[in-house]
Amino acid sequence: MDIDIIEHMFEHGTVIPLTLSPESTARQEQLRALKQKISRLESPQIDHPTLPSHPTVQGLFSGGGIRRGASYELHGGYSLLWSLLAGPSRHGHWSALVGLGHLGFQAAADLGVDLDRLIVVKNPGAHWFHIASSLADAVSVVVVSPPGPLPAVSQRERLHARLRERGSTLLVNGQWPGHDGRLVVEQCRWEGVDRGAGVLHTQHLTIAHHHKRSVTPRRIHAVISAEGLHSAELAPVQLLSPGTSTDTAAETAQLQQVAG
Repeated sequence: MDIDIIEHMFEHGTVIPLTLSPESTARQEQLRALKQKISRLESPQIDHPTLPSHPTVQGLFSGGGIRRGASYELHGGYSLLWSLLAGPSRHGHWSALVGLGHLGFQAAADLGVDLDRLIVVKNPGAHWFHIASSLADAVSVVVVSPPGPLPAVSQRERLHARLRERGSTLLVNGQWPGHDGRLVVEQCRWEGVDRGAGVLHTQHLTIAHHHKRSVTPRRIHAVISAEGLHSAELAPVQLLSPGTSTDTAAETAQLQQVAG
């Protein structure tokens, strides 16, 4: 088995690598020590059914925040992810990112994510599911971007049971059968670029939450600028239609890739 590297930010802005031993016994001891350290630093409200959220995204959820023990699909840029993690981390909860690359940590900090309570596993390889399952015992939010085929239904069900028992939440960047909700960036618009010139300074996002038990999705309009994350009046949703020009669609995709 390849040696895995877990990068955790116990110091603000500093990534400290933790090399996991290839020996299974030693690996378990290292993971147990990491869990104990996080447990000492974290002060979660286990008796509360939801995690605290940023005021801007509270309207997406009937309970005001992502639900403990639940799983959600994410479809959008990193701005959506950071917006969801900002609330929990500011209230002392830990998060773990498994299999996500090209992360903009400065953007995360600007939106209110506490980097001191963030664990990053950049290249989990074929062991991503096992790592995510182990971290679910130690942190409040586990974010995964599956690099390959999803595990069997039985394995996913065991993970869901672990999430409910621990009170952790799973956010999946992509498809996840059996999810409790799907969070989608339906519209993304930037200000600051005029005919190819200028500097991007404000991002407008229309975000929808499609809950499995609700026919009508919940929607919010979020604005991200130098002042941070704040809400605005919900504008009409204008989804890309089949008639949208290739140039416009390509330009939108390029901006999202560059700016997150």
